[in-house]
Amino acid sequence: MHTNIRFNQPQCVGREAELIERVLQSPNTSGDGPMTKAVQAWFDAELGFKVLPTTSCSSALDMAAILSDIGPGDAFIVPSYTFVSSANAFVLRGATPLFGDSASDRPHMGLDQIKAVYTPAVKVVVIVHYAGVSYDLPAIAAWCKEQGIMLVEDAAQSMGAWMEVDGDAKHLGGFGDLATFSFHETKNISSGEGGCLVVNREDLWSRACVIWEKGTNRQAFFRGEVDKYGWVDAGSSFLPNEMTMAHLLGQLEQFDTICTRRKAIWTRYYERLSAALPQEALPPDWCDDTNGHLFYVCAPSLEKRNEMLSALREAGIACHFHYQSLHKSAYAAKMGWTAQAPNADRFTDALFRLPLHLGLTDDDAERIIDNVIHVWG
Repeated sequence: MHTNIRFNQPQCVGREAELIERVLQSPNTSGDGPMTKAVQAWFDAELGFKVLPTTSCSSALDMAAILSDIGPGDAFIVPSYTFVSSANAFVLRGATPLFGDSASDRPHMGLDQIKAVYTPAVKVVVIVHYAGVSYDLPAIAAWCKEQGIMLVEDAAQSMGAWMEVDGDAKHLGGFGDLATFSFHETKNISSGEGGCLVVNREDLWSRACVIWEKGTNRQAFFRGEVDKYGWVDAGSSFLPNEMTMAHLLGQLEQFDTICTRRKAIWTRYYERLSAALPQEALPPDWCDDTNGHLFYVCAPSLEKRNEMLSALREAGIACHFHYQSLHKSAYAAKMGWTAQAPNADRFTDALFRLPLHLGLTDDDAERIIDNVIHVWG
């Protein structure tokens, strides 16, 4: 009997325990301490991003929604094929979601799908870099700018992913007005739970800091700009504690090592499966900018996917399907939100994900590949 292969297996890869212990021995365990500042400095130095760490990617999206000034009577465009947090943040502000379909050959929502559901009420477009890969990104960013629409990148899966623009590498998360990353235990860089908001517009930074600090101008007080701080805007307790930030910093210090290993597993999957499975069953492109977050296979039908998942489970390999179309959710039905998104529905029925984490050995990857090819038939 083979040892079971887990779908995900979080790992400590560097100084996580040492840094957490340092926090526990310090007088500062709450948010916005030395570890938080070290994380912010890493993002600035390595990716060129100004970030505000948060308790989750969902919290970062909540901050983005507040910054967008969206509210009742406004609409926002969001992929139907995504996690509920992409929509929840803006729904909580009273806005109405317009669900964009996926493209025919990939789970991503592109510019054509955005234009298909656009109305003059749209104030924000939320795009999701599914599997750490972008689609139509420069075109979407340019169109949103022309329309005066805020672009929010839900880059939860995209740490370390980039694309070439005019001969230069540009990291995902750097195209929208705002972007969000996730550090959930399933992500490449993990702190168990956690996230951050990327602020790409200088005119939004000061207000973002206020929202981050429960709606107070506490940051301005520490800079000596006001003699006392108080409630000046909507906000909440979005700051993560210093133990979480120490965990995250230990992971960020091993950023290149983590990405290199995950990309190697991704590449092994692609090279062998692309020789054995139909191209439409696999991600449509492979390029050097993948961050190795997620590898998926699309079965020809829901029945075939269920059959494959059952067979793989019997072989001791944990594989999982992914999102359920938001436009067909119970909550969308309750609210009367409808959409036509047949491609999103197809990915809901057909797509499943292979294990991809640092705990996988090369032999594990080969065993997974052999079993996928076998159960495909």
